[in-house]
Amino acid sequence: MKKNILAGFLGAIIAFVWSAVVHMNPLTGMMGLSMLNAKEDVVMAAVKENVAQPGLYYFPGMDRSKSCSKEEEAAWIAKFKAGPSGLLLVAPNIGEPMPPRMLIIEFVSTLGGALIAAFILATTVGSFARRVAVVMMLGLFGWLAISVSQWNWYSFPFAFVAVDAIDQVFGWLLAGLLMAKMIKPANPISHPTTA
Repeated sequence: MKKNILAGFLGAIIAFVWSAVVHMNPLTGMMGLSMLNAKEDVVMAAVKENVAQPGLYYFPGMDRSKSCSKEEEAAWIAKFKAGPSGLLLVAPNIGEPMPPRMLIIEFVSTLGGALIAAFILATTVGSFARRVAVVMMLGLFGWLAISVSQWNWYSFPFAFVAVDAIDQVFGWLLAGLLMAKMIKPANPISHPTTA
């Protein structure tokens, strides 16, 4: 059991470091992110003046907590079609660009994922390669369940979603190589043969 927890901890370190490499290098770090450039000051001033609360704002907005008339819905559809539409993530007073709290939360969440992967590996029968693939597929599952949906429903740039695939799939593949080496496969359940 202690070896499994250690494998989870070391796997988390690998996945965490890989994620840092993916998001902080010049080739993939800014994939899918665009700059406002000359309009940045104008947009930031407008957001600061008009959006006081932190949150994820969808526009054009429609309050789905209450029913709307056909006319209101038609007006919203027309506004949506005219564009632009999108999401605006606002953090009015976040402070430092990357405070230690963010890194701690990221590592703890990665550790939670790695401990889940360690538990699954400890109950998995199969070859080393198959067990590495199980951990990698956990990363693929997370990417398909979350990132692809964000691309589909909220128009996240595909390049941004592709970076998530590089991060999640390859990060958990690398973690899986170590974890599958450290965690012994489960014993197969033998079924009595019938005569």
